[in-house]
Amino acid sequence: MKRATPATKRGKAHMGRIASMQCICCYLLGQEQETPTNVHHIRESRVERNDFLTLPLCWSCHQGPRGVHGDKGWLTQLRMSEYELLAVVIEQGVTA
Repeated sequence: MKRATPATKRGKAHMGRIASMQCICCYLLGQEQETPTNVHHIRESRVERNDFLTLPLCWSCHQGPRGVHGDKGWLTQLRMSEYELLAVVIEQGVTA
């Protein structure tokens, strides 16, 4: 796998916008978001880290037991991959 490219001004600005959005999983599950949004870098398919391939996720959906770094229960329940979630973020422009 290639090494990640260093963060750029544009990448940092984009991650700031992602961090200001509502958690995409909570949005799709119709549940209230209880913790602030984290920025999750998509790492599926051995793709190198990229600041533009990021998702807005709350702690529960990001690092919690059912989150993308846990057993991926929320992704299983949604029947979606991380890239499919990214498409919804782009299409819907999920807001804070």
